[in-house]
This record gives sequence, C-alpha cells and structure tokens, in this order.
Amino acid sequence: MQPIEEITWLQSYTPPFHISKSENAPQGGLCDNLTEQLISTITDVKHTRLIVPQQRINKYLSEGKNVCFPCVIYKKHNNQLLSYSNPTTVYPPFSIITTKELKPQIEKKHGSPIHLINLLTDPQYVYGQAAARKFTTKINTIIDNIKRDTDSSLSWSSENESQAVIARLNHGFLDYSIDYPFMADYFNQQEKFTNIVSVPIAGNNEQFIRGAIGCAANAPNNFAQQALKKINRALKNNVLQSPEYQQSQHNWLKTTFADFDKHYQQQVINFYLLATDAQASTDR
Repeated sequence: MQPIEEITWLQSYTPPFHISKSENAPQGGLCDNLTEQLISTITDVKHTRLIVPQQRINKYLSEGKNVCFPCVIYKKHNNQLLSYSNPTTVYPPFSIITTKELKPQIEKKHGSPIHLINLLTDPQYVYGQAAARKFTTKINTIIDNIKRDTDSSLSWSSENESQAVIARLNHGFLDYSIDYPFMADYFNQQEKFTNIVSVPIAGNNEQFIRGAIGCAANAPNNFAQQALKKINRALKNNVLQSPEYQQSQHNWLKTTFADFDKHYQQQVINFYLLATDAQASTDR
C-alpha cells in the first residue's frame, strides 16, 4: 500500500458552513477553521482546497477521487460513499424553517413543536430543500417515503444552495424547509431576508447532530483509511481542544444552542473516552 501524497478538501457554496472571512466571521464558516487547522497540522501530505457545488461533491465522492469533505453528518458506520472521521462538532436538532407570517398558521394546524409527518402530508403547504441536502436517517426516511418530486420543490442552484432555498421561501415559492435553527439566524442577518424563523420538530428535541469529515470510501489505495488515520490523530491531539476552533463554533451556534459547551464536551471531546462508540476506521 502506497502512502497517500495528497488530500483534496472539497468545499461547497453553503453558508454559514463555508463562508469568506470578514469582520463578522473572522474564522470563516463552521467548517472552515476545521479545514485550515487540519491542513496546518497534517504536514506530511500535500493539501488542495476545491470549491464546487454540492452535486459535484457527491460526484467526486461516488467516483472515488482522493477527496475529503469536512462538513458531513457523523455516522458510526461507514457506507459505500463515505468513510467517517470521529466527531468534529455537535449541532442542535433540525427544525422547520418557515416565515414569520406562516409560523402561527402551521403551529395552529400541526402543533408546536410541529408534527413533521402531519406537515409533510399536508397539501396546503409546499416543502422545499436543496437537491443534495441530507438530514438524519430518520428525517431522510420520512421525506423519501412521503415526498416525491411532484409535491416538493428541489433547488438546483449551484451558487449558494442554502440561500437559494431561503430566497424561494422568502418570496413565497415555498412554505417551509428543514434545517438547523441557526440557519434562520444567519439569513436574518443578511439584508435580503428578515422574516425567516425556525420552529422545533416534535420528538426531535434530543436528536443532536454530530458533524464529521467524510472521505471517499472507494478511492484507491485505501485512501480513506490512510487519510482518516491522520485526520483523527490531528483532531484528538490538536484541533478539537483548540480555543480558536471552539470559538469558530460558538460564533455561529451560541444564539440557538445555549448548551453547546456541555454537548461538545459530552459528544465530541468525550468520544475518545468511549471505546464502545469507536469506528473500525479510527486510529486506536
């Protein structure tokens, strides 16, 4: 087995996960400081960053290129597309994203927190999402079983997919979507959108989402296994304990995730103490 020589880091047009640095975002988006620290810590391979639409990311992964994507949902078990790193962060549960005008109507009809299946099966309200957007396995299954292309709207915009969905919502082409509650905060900070709100999903209040890095599982020469060994070592020894990295998460999550510090300690830092939660691909 030849040692890997290069890791290509994929990046999508999806603020606030990836965003240009600014006065309001000194460390970029949620996944940007993570990538930067891994690049500076893992010094024995070449690193390349490639900005592509989300659909193209899936294509690179499925074709088995030597790529890693720093912004995926963690799963305990690898699949045909992705091999996963240990957890990198923790996000609040997914919520319904809608407008201030529609929120009371939807809550009156479908409860608060909202009963997701009831809402998705209600023909009065149009659901939409970015075409390549994925959620938890439970929510993905519900959407796949209920929604078909005929009664939901998929945004295929390659430029800033997440904003394309919010723009459609803001202009009344959609009635609601599903995303993290901090997405509503982010887009309300943009001058174009000021009426976006999040509403909790019933039975989902403990479904915290852990982030991870995903590397192409079918890349040749055991690329994913080799890359993740380096990545997991860097996460454990450097990145996850870094005040700079933790601050990069705080900047985006603090307003909608009051208990972030507690859950970060329990579900990310303490992951390394929980041997029963380990993956075959981790460096142990």
